Amino acid sequence: MTNTLLPHLSAQTPAMLNMLAGLVAIESPTHDKAAVDRMGAAISQHLRNLGAAITHYPQNSAGDHLLGVLNAGAGNAITMVMHIDTVHPIGFLAQHPAHLEDGKYYGPGACDMKASHVIALSALKALQDLGQMPQREIRVLFTSDEETGSHSSRDLIEEIASGSSLCMVMEPPIPDGRLKSARKGTAGFKLIARGRASHAGNQHEKGVNAIAELAHQILKIQALTDYGRGLTLSVGSVRGGGATNVVPDYAECEVDCRIAKLSDADYIVAAMRALTPVLPGASLELEVDLNRPPFEYNAERQGIIDRINAIAQAELGLTFGHGAVGGGSDASFTANLAPTMDGFGAIGDGMHAIHEHIVISSLAERAALTAAVIREF
Repeated sequence: MTNTLLPHLSAQTPAMLNMLAGLVAIESPTHDKAAVDRMGAAISQHLRNLGAAITHYPQNSAGDHLLGVLNAGAGNAITMVMHIDTVHPIGFLAQHPAHLEDGKYYGPGACDMKASHVIALSALKALQDLGQMPQREIRVLFTSDEETGSHSSRDLIEEIASGSSLCMVMEPPIPDGRLKSARKGTAGFKLIARGRASHAGNQHEKGVNAIAELAHQILKIQALTDYGRGLTLSVGSVRGGGATNVVPDYAECEVDCRIAKLSDADYIVAAMRALTPVLPGASLELEVDLNRPPFEYNAERQGIIDRINAIAQAELGLTFGHGAVGGGSDASFTANLAPTMDGFGAIGDGMHAIHEHIVISSLAERAALTAAVIREF
């Protein structure tokens, strides 16, 4: 049975690349429901071709979520989690056409994460074609709003992943091919500074400049970054004021926060709530959005990695390294509900950027790894 997946899938590389090109051609930015649903329709057809039972989860504002199930009720379930939304707006593909260059496929959303769809679907087809499909339930979940925080899909992700023998988060790996064994948690803050408006010429002294107050607070916020503990804060958006001849009474900033340890969530929320005004007469308001908890490396994660590598060594003659990254994923939601590993997607780089690409040769290898894990884990 072993050592057949990689040769089979290597021969399927042209078909996999053709599937990827078709998916990349369907632009699917998160906030365009119709566009994301077009992507979902294409994925549904691929799932039907595999004989999967399909359930759609309609959404009002986000794209619809989609679940394919093979061997329903067989037990010992494996769950694969993916998202069909991208960050690139409609028209980005026309400005930056997909193309092949030096063994790489360039295209918006190719790495994050349409190549992952190809890998998952091709892995399942390979198991069917080779007569190696295990007698276990296989759940393949495609969500529509991961890029904006999975707000409409979190409950569904947790429901589908719960009780699985393994949850495979199909995000791309670290660019050198390592699996992702840890991710930072994500949080967002909005800090509002209020002051007192006055005429900037005639009554300057009677005003309280909210922008000036916010400037003081921004320096305090940035100083909370602690690289040693994996805690970072970045003020990424600032707004306020209006007419230049008015002392502004309103300003706000939005802050991206990443935490490596769950225990730091309470710490950083308390630190942000402890900010106090610097200017007499100014006031502050804080809005908190704790989005994803950290996906932490621990003994359980190492055990999962060891088991995956034993499977990979037997089937592919390969083992895979692992590491931590700063970006968030839905692994943060599944890790407390089922054994979870992240980073099964295609090797590539440039996610969210003009140069986003995948290494074509990695399609077969990662699909073979995925299929072997589905069969053996």
